Amino acid sequence: MNWGLIIVIAVVVVIIFVIMKFKELRHKAGFLVVLFLLLFLGLTFANIYFKSNVDIKTFDGVMTAGKLYFSWLGQVANNIGDVTGYVINQDWGSVPEVLSATNSSAIK
Repeated sequence: MNWGLIIVIAVVVVIIFVIMKFKELRHKAGFLVVLFLLLFLGLTFANIYFKSNVDIKTFDGVMTAGKLYFSWLGQVANNIGDVTGYVINQDWGSVPEVLSATNSSAIK
């Protein structure tokens, strides 16, 4: 990964923390949410940028990078929906026969 990008992100995070230390405590939760979103967006965009080798110095490159990023983000949302649907459809109430046989013999 590019060390320059990591240093820039670290400096921005430190500056934001210093600025927010002077704010009221009630804004801390909102700050953490915004910080998390910015870090998530920055790191995931950097990941897509480095893996796809897109030239963001041109308008077409920026458009391609944006399309790749939002396509990736949509696929992440789709995967989260698939996993959630799979978890919801599981039969969490029944005990498998192997476990019920082991537990009933241990109780006797």
